[in-house]
Amino acid sequence: AYVLAEGGSLKQAELGERSKGEVFFVLDGSTVEELARQFRSGQALCNVSRLKASMSHLKEVMFETLRNAR
Repeated sequence: AYVLAEGGSLKQAELGERSKGEVFFVLDGSTVEELARQFRSGQALCNVSRLKASMSHLKEVMFETLRNAR
């Protein structure tokens, strides 16, 4: 959600191979690797409203992906 909130895009959502309840997100954009590094290091800062909107979007995509798998 942080990467999306900071300008990345969702390229694809796919089901995991091990579990039917597992969804993986493939993110795209020129800054994805740097944003992921910032997030992992604990140095990530972003607008809370955009982060919440990104989390809601990913949640919708996740449930849609799981519904379509049935």
